[in-house]
Amino acid sequence: MANELFIMTGVRIQEMIEEGDSLVSRTYHGKDEHYEVLVEDKSFRLVNSLLVGKYGSLIISAKNLKTALKVFESVKLLLAFCDYVYDEDMALYRLEKDLRNGDNLKIYDLYHQRNTHERDFLENGVIIGTLRFKKLEELLKLIFRDNRLRTALACFYQAQETYYTHLVGSYITMHSRLDLHYYETDEYSFLNAINYEKFCSSLTSAYRGIEAIMDYNFRERIFENDHYKRVINDRIQGVKWDTRYLKAFDKVRYGDLNKKSYARVSTMIKKLLIARNRAGHGKVFSDQKKNNPITMELTHESKRFLEFLIIEYIDSQIKINEI
Repeated sequence: MANELFIMTGVRIQEMIEEGDSLVSRTYHGKDEHYEVLVEDKSFRLVNSLLVGKYGSLIISAKNLKTALKVFESVKLLLAFCDYVYDEDMALYRLEKDLRNGDNLKIYDLYHQRNTHERDFLENGVIIGTLRFKKLEELLKLIFRDNRLRTALACFYQAQETYYTHLVGSYITMHSRLDLHYYETDEYSFLNAINYEKFCSSLTSAYRGIEAIMDYNFRERIFENDHYKRVINDRIQGVKWDTRYLKAFDKVRYGDLNKKSYARVSTMIKKLLIARNRAGHGKVFSDQKKNNPITMELTHESKRFLEFLIIEYIDSQIKINEI
């Protein structure tokens, strides 16, 4: 049975060529057609095909809709995690005929109803070079086949969508940490108050991602015991109970910006579990401080910690020099 074809909108492809010792990105200017397999797996193909305009379209070739949706989600989560792309216009539509005979190509939505997409809609979206897909091919395949990783990335995506935090290292060092530290008291209080429900929702999503990548639901509040130590030590290669995590935002509001602060992985999981209970249920236990609100820096840190665990997990499965 022949594979079905689907177009992923919101992503445009440009070719990359070698000129001397450097790589140059350019559009498909002056070309009438182009067909190139970017990623090939036993279950799907990602194809770069010149259908409209001067950029290629991203086509998914899969045996059925369920597989195509899984590939679509994997590409979407990959671009969000690695390239900080959060594009609401990314969507999946069925194609009618073979790419190599693209004249009068018709696009259908997933309910098989005729779609009259405007040409400029199909030409919009984030622009990605062909080599970027090829460089991240193994990671994309891992996301596609690994439900644990895909769930964690989906939670990371949702946490970012709810309350966006720019997690690029240089931006954290030069901007977001400084902003948090130097906010005037009134401004800081106002921002925490007006965004409080977003913080709670974002942190709850991030913690769900932590449980997904650790493949365990931490529910008990008694954390200092041998059982949890065995659980954490057995989940991700290179991540143990005592593994040190470099905090980016915790206590930055009133601390020393130049001082590095570390916490054990077990401490972070427990801290964020308690915060999640408050964010998700509005519950403060009797042995906790009543004055323990969900803040900007704690919400930022929850996503940073999830990102740390995801990278460690990916590194334990495949070796990628730079994602």
